[in-house]
Amino acid sequence: MKKIISSIIIFLAILLTGVAISKSDSIKYNNTMNRLGMSEEAVVLKSNSKKNLVTAVQELNQTKKLSSYQVIFFEKSNSDIGYIYGHGKVNKLPIISGRYFSIDDFTSQIPFAVQGKTSEIEAYKPQSQSYIKVDNRYISVIGNIGFDGADILNSQTLVSLSPNQPKSKYHINQVTTVLDGQAVSNKESLNKIKKVLHVKSMHRYVPQTDDFTNAETTNNGELYLVGIVLLLFLIVAIDFYILVPLKYDLSRSNLTGDLKNNYRNGLLIRYLIYTLLPFVVGFGVVSWKIVIISHGTFNLFMTVSIIITILVGLSQIIFVKRSE
Repeated sequence: MKKIISSIIIFLAILLTGVAISKSDSIKYNNTMNRLGMSEEAVVLKSNSKKNLVTAVQELNQTKKLSSYQVIFFEKSNSDIGYIYGHGKVNKLPIISGRYFSIDDFTSQIPFAVQGKTSEIEAYKPQSQSYIKVDNRYISVIGNIGFDGADILNSQTLVSLSPNQPKSKYHINQVTTVLDGQAVSNKESLNKIKKVLHVKSMHRYVPQTDDFTNAETTNNGELYLVGIVLLLFLIVAIDFYILVPLKYDLSRSNLTGDLKNNYRNGLLIRYLIYTLLPFVVGFGVVSWKIVIISHGTFNLFMTVSIIITILVGLSQIIFVKRSE
């Protein structure tokens, strides 16, 4: 009965591991959505240039041999509004309705917009198409973005920029410029972009603040990862707990020779059944019922746990054999 209870505990530990990884994934994805899909390498480019945003985009478009990048110019007075341009890169965001920007939108003569589900900018819908009023002109809303719990994303409005558009209302010194993409890690491309935008300094992009410069460290799911490590130790402890009565049965048996070897092998098989079967069932249930993005993390946990479980069983049996 104790062995069955131990197997159930191992099964529950596998389920809890799946839940913990799923929760950690949810937090990380939520944080990514609040970064508007941008990576942790994204940077804020500080500049006092009075260059018009469209002029800047035109010069970037004419600059040769740039790695892929995405740049968003956030209004300083309201960071919930940003003007976005992409070169060979589009960070896809979760769409509630409509569609997100495509590369073609960044060459269009007219701007388009995507709007968060809690955006404070009122949308007008005279017929089937929605519009928002930005810079004293009406812009077509091609899609609505949103993700539960991602407040920054949900309140955001993004307007596409293109080198073929009329001049913008804003200049570089009136916005906060955020750059992301391969160009950030490519020194040559980054220097070319900084030269076009007359960048004086740069720092890491932190979306929790209006000026994107300073914020407390946010929870990125690390607490759940600590829980996963503790669950691994629990499984190892249960492995030893199951082995105790099996080792006792082996030590008190009066069998010798091949009979004792066969008996020992039988005990090892019983141990593996009580420990490995819950892994199989647990893995199946987690794969079926729990949504996980970090499959590599879960598979690594399963692999390490199974290897440790087998090694613990073999080492204990070998230890008993040598102690004879």
